[in-house]
Amino acid sequence: MTLKADAQRLCSALETIVKGLETYDKDDRRDYTKALAASLRMRVRNFREAIDESRSREQAKEVLEEMTELMYEVNGAATKGEIDFVSGKVLATYWQLRTIFREARFRDEPL
Repeated sequence: MTLKADAQRLCSALETIVKGLETYDKDDRRDYTKALAASLRMRVRNFREAIDESRSREQAKEVLEEMTELMYEVNGAATKGEIDFVSGKVLATYWQLRTIFREARFRDEPL
């Protein structure tokens, strides 16, 4: 895989996570999931812009770092079974790819 392809896969996973949080409607955690989605939505949009329009590795890396704490919260709620909003594969994709801008194999590869 190329850096660009992995970045796009990561972005698609993040978009699926946001959509899953936005549409969660199974119990009284709706407000919580909608708040998480709202916190992530703009960052994911900024990430998409960084990889598709600006093609800025540094900008994409910064946006991912801004999402870290939120994604720990999302993952924690999902893995504890508090919210069931996306398949485990989507979350696994995020955790697998979240470090792509720090990996040596992509060091000199442009977006």
